[in-house]
Amino acid sequence: MRQQMVLGDFIFGLSQGFAYSSLTRNSDGGWADLAIIASKPQSRQNGQKSEKLTFSGTAMYAEGMQRLDELRALQNLRLPLPLVDGIGRNWGLWRINAVAETQSSVIDDGTAMVVAWTLELEEFANA
Repeated sequence: MRQQMVLGDFIFGLSQGFAYSSLTRNSDGGWADLAIIASKPQSRQNGQKSEKLTFSGTAMYAEGMQRLDELRALQNLRLPLPLVDGIGRNWGLWRINAVAETQSSVIDDGTAMVVAWTLELEEFANA
């Protein structure tokens, strides 16, 4: 079974009906500027901040709604989760900062035909 990424026991991929279409990875170099009167600011190293990942995609029908409920259940555990990509690389532990969804084309029983979603993760560096 092919997969894009696994967060804890949650599988992202077409085989699961829940694939992401974009991934944004942000890392910080730890630099800050110190304002100096009558001169250019001085660069100071404050230490690197945690990396952040943002996944986004589109899910369909009640299955997409159910998969988002599964992500929220993982979020509600309030625990760091291991993240492993489809080629087996371990990305370490990550915390779920946010799960967002936009439901559209909602039919009369409340099922969204299209669900645009975003998942925000932050590196868990306490371990």
